[in-house]
Amino acid sequence: MINGTQVQFTPEEETARDAEEKEWSDGAASRSAAEVQANRRAAYVAEADTLFFEEQANEIAAGTWAAKRAEIKARFPKD
Repeated sequence: MINGTQVQFTPEEETARDAEEKEWSDGAASRSAAEVQANRRAAYVAEADTLFFEEQANEIAAGTWAAKRAEIKARFPKD
């Protein structure tokens, strides 16, 4: 719309817009993967990193850290 009036794209503009939409659509998987990675990274820092050191110092049961990492991976699946 231009000044409240609907204006039709030219064939060239339509082709360019279609290409932009395809490029955005094709990048959806990588954007999703990056979001999963960022979410996991934040959760590891907030929830799992301290467990690693506590487990190494025998302050908590063995496997606690691995279980927390598995829980985070399940919460933020790649697919």
